[in-house]
Amino acid sequence: MGRSRYSFDEGKIARFHAEGRGTGVGADYKPWLTVQDVPSSGRTHRPRGLKTGRVHHLLSDIERDLFYVLDWSESVIDIREQFPLDRTVTQAIAERVGIKHPRDTTTKTPLVMTTDFLCDVVREGRRVLIARSAKPADKLENDRIIEKQEIERRYWAEQGVGWGIVTDADIPTIYAENIGRIHKHASVVDLTQPYPGYYAEMAALIAREVPARTYLSLHQFCAEMDLRLNLPSATALMLVRHLIATRVLVCDMTRPLDYDAPLTWLRLAEPGQGRRLA
Repeated sequence: MGRSRYSFDEGKIARFHAEGRGTGVGADYKPWLTVQDVPSSGRTHRPRGLKTGRVHHLLSDIERDLFYVLDWSESVIDIREQFPLDRTVTQAIAERVGIKHPRDTTTKTPLVMTTDFLCDVVREGRRVLIARSAKPADKLENDRIIEKQEIERRYWAEQGVGWGIVTDADIPTIYAENIGRIHKHASVVDLTQPYPGYYAEMAALIAREVPARTYLSLHQFCAEMDLRLNLPSATALMLVRHLIATRVLVCDMTRPLDYDAPLTWLRLAEPGQGRRLA
C-alpha cells in the first residue's frame, strides 16, 4: 500500500520546519497542522480570529468551541493552535515513563506532537503562557489517549507552562453558540458595499437607535432598520451581530439571545469600550 498524503516521514517533517510551521505570533503564526493536513472525513473549521485577524485551523468541533471562548475572552492576548512540541523532548519523556511515543502508522516515523492551543493571557497584570488540550470527555476513557496526554502534561510542566484538558462538558454550550453566531461578523470591510465604510456608517446609525427601540424585538427592530435605511433584507441583523462582535452593543452572552423578546437584553457599551474592527 502506498503512503497516504496524510502520512509523515522525516522529509515531510523537515519541510514543515523549513516552512516555519509552529513559529510566529499573532497574525504571523503558522500552525504545525492545517485543515489540509488531516483526513477530509474529520470536522474542521477555519474561523478568522478576532484577536489575530488570521484564519485559525481547528480540527474538531470542540476545538472550535474552545477557540470561540478563548477568542472572546478579554484576558487572552494571542492564540496559537496546533502548536508543535519539541520531538526530542517528547521522545525522552515517553522513554522515561515507559509510554510508546506516537508514530506514523504507515512510515513508523516518530510524530511531532502538538498542543491544541498555546495562549498568551494576562493574569494579575502579568503576561503568561497557558497550554490547553481540547478533548471530548468520552475520549478520556481511552488508555492510549491518556498516555499521550501524559506526555503533553509532563512536557509543559518541564517548560513551566500551565497545562490543562478542556472537555465538551467544560464549555458552556449557550455561551459558545452565541459567540459562534456573531464571530464571523466581526469585520465587514471585506464585504461588497456601495463605498468604503458604508457598512460601518450604517452600523453606527443602527447602534444609536437601539436605546430608543427596546420595546421592539430584534426581528422587528432589524426589519424597521432595513426599511428606514433602504438596506437589503437581513442586512440590519448582520450589522447588529457585527456590533455585538465588536462590543459596541453588549449583552449577556451566557444566556440565549431571544430575537423575539423586547430588546431590553441589548444595550450600548460605555464610551470607549467597543472594538473598532469595521
